[in-house]
Amino acid sequence: LLRTIEQFSLNPLRRFDERSSKLHPETVKVENSLLRLGSLLGVTLGEAGCDIISTNMMSGRVCFNMPGKVVQAFFGFCDIRNFTDITEILTRDVVKVVNTFAAIVHTSAKENHGVPNKNIGDAFLVVWKPKQGISASQMAESALRSYVRVIVEAQTSHRLSELASRPEIQARIPGFKMRMGFGLHYGWAIECAIGSEFKIEASYLSPHVNMASRLEGATKQFGVSLLISEAAHALLSHAVQRLCRRIDRVTLKGSDLPMDLFTYDVGTASFDSHSSVAGAALSPLQYFTSVAPPWTSQAFRDKYELAVAHYLGDTVEIDWRRAAALLRQCLAEVEDAPSRRLLHFISDNASARGEAPRSWPGHRVLVEK
Repeated sequence: LLRTIEQFSLNPLRRFDERSSKLHPETVKVENSLLRLGSLLGVTLGEAGCDIISTNMMSGRVCFNMPGKVVQAFFGFCDIRNFTDITEILTRDVVKVVNTFAAIVHTSAKENHGVPNKNIGDAFLVVWKPKQGISASQMAESALRSYVRVIVEAQTSHRLSELASRPEIQARIPGFKMRMGFGLHYGWAIECAIGSEFKIEASYLSPHVNMASRLEGATKQFGVSLLISEAAHALLSHAVQRLCRRIDRVTLKGSDLPMDLFTYDVGTASFDSHSSVAGAALSPLQYFTSVAPPWTSQAFRDKYELAVAHYLGDTVEIDWRRAAALLRQCLAEVEDAPSRRLLHFISDNASARGEAPRSWPGHRVLVEK
């Protein structure tokens, strides 16, 4: 019994089988109760929380002001769309929506080297920290694969489809489907315990964590499901970068540094089983090309990139008239929200001759969160 307690203090995430021995029945009952309590602690605190608690327990007490640890990681923030409407309509049953999404997000993260960190009502924070034997590029692609898989699984979830099809939801939001928005960013953060003697939790403090949240919020402005920051995109392999597309260059609220924004055009998919969606035996690149390829063609993405380049003036000369013409060509091929939003911005801000303002800095400011 004492050995079990000591092992849990060193590693709260370690899993033990319940004991059945020739020891006194009451001793076995106490030990098994501690094992179940330890398992519950691991689920409640998560990997980062258990590391912090384990460190504190080794000192013999919980220290609330222990210095945090600086880590480099990918931070993913995702949020359930139309959550206020869903809550008002489903009331108590909204828990079924949140927990169905939680199971999809957490499972995909864990199976792609990620760690679920926070559940904040309708939002989830997931962290991908460096691990031995996994390169930064592999971790970047695992993070992207995780979120692409969540989008696909949400599309094909019978439970979410049944909840979205309820008459009271369709009456308020005709054609409604359960969806999430995703923001993915890379940077540093302070991994630490936040709280007091009454409540403590593991957290990541950093403007980079906030940036992931800002990116998720900006998905609504561009009409996409997923936004990837320039820092995260830069760590993807060239082959996977080619499957993404740059949609704009902006400064987000809370930052004065312009950054390129990228998306991955996840298509509408249909799969017969969970295993085909997960694609566990495939590499990230194989997953992106065979299981969940972007709905846009390489030719379309190249044309859109040329439009963005003329709009920004970073790799070619600024030519908003040429950019607008290319965007109209994109829209003639298929209805595309980023193309339409960018064309509207150019039309609203161009001169009478369709040219960029003389003061155009090569990026725009997103004032909304």
